[in-house]
Amino acid sequence: MSKKARLSSSDDLLRENETTKDWVSQLPDDILINIISKLTLMEAARTCVLSSRWRYLWTFTTALDFDGIREILPRTKRYFREYKFVRWVNKVLVLHRGSNVSQFRVSFYLSSSLEGVITNWIYKALAKTVQNFELDFRYNSGHHYTFPQEIYNSLKGVRGLSSIKSLRSICLSAVSVTGEILEFFIHNCPLLDELCVKDSIDLVSLKVVGSSVRLKSLDIQYCSFMKDIEISTPNLFSFKYYGPKIELHIENVPQLVELSVHADHTVEDMFLVAPLICYFPQLTMLELDSCNEVYKHFSNCELPKLIHLNLRVTIPNHECLVGLACIMKACPSLQKLTLELQSSGRRIGKKTQQVLRCSHQHLKLVELHMFRGREIDLQLAFYIFENAAILGKMIVEPSNYMTRKEIRNCTQMLESKLPQGVELVIGSLYVSDYKHG
Repeated sequence: MSKKARLSSSDDLLRENETTKDWVSQLPDDILINIISKLTLMEAARTCVLSSRWRYLWTFTTALDFDGIREILPRTKRYFREYKFVRWVNKVLVLHRGSNVSQFRVSFYLSSSLEGVITNWIYKALAKTVQNFELDFRYNSGHHYTFPQEIYNSLKGVRGLSSIKSLRSICLSAVSVTGEILEFFIHNCPLLDELCVKDSIDLVSLKVVGSSVRLKSLDIQYCSFMKDIEISTPNLFSFKYYGPKIELHIENVPQLVELSVHADHTVEDMFLVAPLICYFPQLTMLELDSCNEVYKHFSNCELPKLIHLNLRVTIPNHECLVGLACIMKACPSLQKLTLELQSSGRRIGKKTQQVLRCSHQHLKLVELHMFRGREIDLQLAFYIFENAAILGKMIVEPSNYMTRKEIRNCTQMLESKLPQGVELVIGSLYVSDYKHG
């Protein structure tokens, strides 16, 4: 073989080696661990077979998301699901070598006999200076895990306090926890931005008070025995409350711009909203669930900065148009409107007022959910067509009760009134990206 041929062959071999070389495995451990941490735990564990370089990298993942509903439920027989889930969590926690965890999340249904096991998981999570902590036991069919008093007591010491300094968010669903314990976290976690509690039977009273409290988002939902909430903190950005009638005391919330209030069917939202009306001028997002008489109270309110309005509207008769017109008039800067068209069975009076026309100069996007094609549903859509001067898109999500034929008929009626240049999108059963002009 000539010298030129040998050189050519050598160059080809070099190029082939460069092509097949595993460049990813040459990256530093920190970068590889960051990549692995973006995978699910199951996917992360599978990377151990790639090569000896990858064998133990997954054990340093910073995301311990034990989502049993997604990972265990679909592929396991009913009677082995709980056993398999517990074994999976225990095994990962034993193998895990990282000292810091950005996320610790457990989501599954677990029997009351496993409370001690769950408590042990919490201890291990806190020992790894977790940042985002979540327990989701909504699937437990009435059983609530009780946040242990022993953990609360252990956290009061110097060592315990140091283990929660890194917490940024706490989310507890179907976990019985008292206001005393929550307030302990609020005042002793200097980085805590978000607190979310859902379906806690032990939560009766909560105080979020203090100029040093960092909390930006407070979300309290479906806590059946809740009686009062007191809020006074300058950093609160978002407040969400779904549940029974409570005494709500709120002051000193200059940063509050997002508010969501959903009352029980026996409670008027205005009772809950009344203490917040003085903060309406600073809101950019408002979400309400109430009957039409409540919306009419907004005729005397001003929400000049509101950009997104989300309403769950009862639809017993045409009175809803009056309420909708009142609340929309109070929001001159509105850009997005979301309506969920429900009928809760509440008694609504007969129509006594004319519907006010109010031209909106900023409303661009409207979403109508649970659309049933009733006359009043169509009138709501037509009212928006007539009053939204620069409307760009309307998205209609049909109710599951509608047939394909009913959806097509409603689509035709909506298209007949559709302003020029507006895009109409009908939900998953039948889609019409219809444009005039």
